[in-house]
Amino acid sequence: MSHVRAICAANAALALPALRELPPQSHALADGASFAAHLAATHAEGYRLAGTFEDGRTKAAAATEYRVMDMLAYGPVLYLDDLSTLPDAWGRGHARALLEWLDTEALHLDSGVGAARFTAHRQDLRHGMNITAHHFAKELGTGELT
Repeated sequence: MSHVRAICAANAALALPALRELPPQSHALADGASFAAHLAATHAEGYRLAGTFEDGRTKAAAATEYRVMDMLAYGPVLYLDDLSTLPDAWGRGHARALLEWLDTEALHLDSGVGAARFTAHRQDLRHGMNITAHHFAKELGTGELT
């Protein structure tokens, strides 16, 4: 049996194993202390974590990073940054449980493209989400904001 719960900054390391399954550019914060500091610093901006926990497992089997914000174009939304499940927990309903838990707000997410993402896209579409926009990005010279 699994259950979903919010993860506070002090317990951010509980989400790290699942989030490390994301593509390399998505998990720059590799250790628990740095990740907890990031979560605490961005909490005021609406950044949050949640995870699904299985009986007998200390760390989250799946985790999601999301933000609650108010956007001029859409009004209040819950923006899903990432959602990832540990490979040994795939197919047990963790992603669905997290999406249902997040459904209390208007849910928006960007999802990368490519063959490795097709399963995630099927999950999003089964959950009733529609493709409503394209996301455009431009890499800046140094990759750092000043």
